[in-house]
Amino acid sequence: MSTGLADAGLERSATSGKKVGHGLKWTMVGEWLGYVLQIITIAILSRQLTPEIFGVMAMALTLTVIVDQLRSLGLSQAVIQREDLTWPQVNALFWINAAFGVLLAGVVAATGPLLAAFYDEPQLTEICVVLGVSYLFAGLATQHGALLNRSMDFKKLASRNMIARFVSSLAAIAAAFAGLGVWALVLQQVLYVVLSAVFVWLAADMRFTRPAPLRDTLHLVWFGSQVMLSNLLHSISRQADNIIIGRVLGAGALGLYTRAYALLTLPLRQIKNPISAVMVPTLSALQGEPRRYRRAYSRAINGLAHAGMPAVIVLAVAAPQVIEVFLGSQWTQAATIFQLLALTSLIQLISTTAGWLFVTFGRGAAAATWAAVNAVGTIGAFLIGVQWGVEGVAAAYTISQVVLTWPGFIVACRNTPVRPADALVAVLRPLAVSAAVLAAAAGMQYVLPESWPAPTGLILILVAAGLAWLAALIAWPRARDEVVDLYLTIRGRKVRHDRQPPRHRRTSRLQRRTPPRTDHRVDPGAGPRRLRADRVGQRVHGPDRADRRRVHAS
Repeated sequence: MSTGLADAGLERSATSGKKVGHGLKWTMVGEWLGYVLQIITIAILSRQLTPEIFGVMAMALTLTVIVDQLRSLGLSQAVIQREDLTWPQVNALFWINAAFGVLLAGVVAATGPLLAAFYDEPQLTEICVVLGVSYLFAGLATQHGALLNRSMDFKKLASRNMIARFVSSLAAIAAAFAGLGVWALVLQQVLYVVLSAVFVWLAADMRFTRPAPLRDTLHLVWFGSQVMLSNLLHSISRQADNIIIGRVLGAGALGLYTRAYALLTLPLRQIKNPISAVMVPTLSALQGEPRRYRRAYSRAINGLAHAGMPAVIVLAVAAPQVIEVFLGSQWTQAATIFQLLALTSLIQLISTTAGWLFVTFGRGAAAATWAAVNAVGTIGAFLIGVQWGVEGVAAAYTISQVVLTWPGFIVACRNTPVRPADALVAVLRPLAVSAAVLAAAAGMQYVLPESWPAPTGLILILVAAGLAWLAALIAWPRARDEVVDLYLTIRGRKVRHDRQPPRHRRTSRLQRRTPPRTDHRVDPGAGPRRLRADRVGQRVHGPDRADRRRVHAS
């Protein structure tokens, strides 16, 4: 029976703007530091390892990325979303996750020979055995991570994930220089998961008690299974391109495709992931406040679009320079793939927020149903596009996302305070600003001599795009206000939601601080007006100047 109350230690923290901003700030700091580290790691490893080696690792990851969606069984989202939660329930979910981690480790190891036969790559057998070890540790830390997310303790999560990322990257670089080949990438993957699990375990305030009976956790398991099925279907649809390319076109083509996709989505994940990590627990806590929920969702999409869309535009225009600078000249064939996938990323930047609506309102069945429709459409597009090679797959991905995004929002918004038009309105100004950035970046790319070094060209494109972005914000006060609001939210400052009247009609700071005064001439019987004692010595305008002089004289 639901009591509507959570046990001590499981209560939700207040969802104030300062709390949300603090969590967003720490999550973004962790993600961006990790991004810089990962870019450096990719740049080093791409010069030590061949595209074929990355292709073999991508083949193994097509299995593990899908299995990752089963790892938590959706029970971490259930803990975050549920209002009434008890420690016995959390303990029951912990043991379910731990047991399932052991099962997944065995499944990944046992699937290695099948994957090796499918791709005709014998190395995959041993690689899958080693990758399976990470699931033992991940299962033990799933509920610990969920508790930190529920309490919005993002500082602990970000700092510990950053340390794990740093250590695993150093280990991978050392292994690559030692000539270990694909095992350098395997070591990076496994060590990161193991260290993250250990650090999260130590950071969370987990209270071990006797687990609750199955009947008391069945509703959580049912919701979690629906979320898990939805995530699994989305993961299958997003990994289907790798599977099809690897099977039909081989490891070399898959290496080009995955490196282009990773280099493009890596900076975008540093924008999307922090906002998603903060908004899911925030919106879950606002389920009973429709107006605040709708406003928070619209502001989140608006901030996501302002932060991500110009970045995608610049990356797409500067693709040749970006590929050569960060991956090296041996990867120049990936530039066209990079540009085609940029259009997909531009759409997914916003479309993925539909998942917030499904999860925060506990609509797991609807999420799974739509994920199945999306998977069928996306995989069908891949099977058609592969007839034209890797570029055909990338183009088909973009077309499928254009077709499926709007219906997905319509389904997600049912029985919520949000309307599909809210997402469209929220991205209008960011789209217009991004159009100005596109014009400036494309113009600079057009006039750049082909003989100029790639780093020089990249810097000039970035400067042109940055100046266009600043000019657009200066010329458009409403767009500028939205960017300022995003900045204030990240800083944890209070944000004004009422942006009216327009900036050129706003009152001065002194007028906003000064309370309204009533003219004594309106009421002849009121007598002469007296200054309040607390206003003595303050600057006063208009008819009060004479009174001010008398006050100072007295």
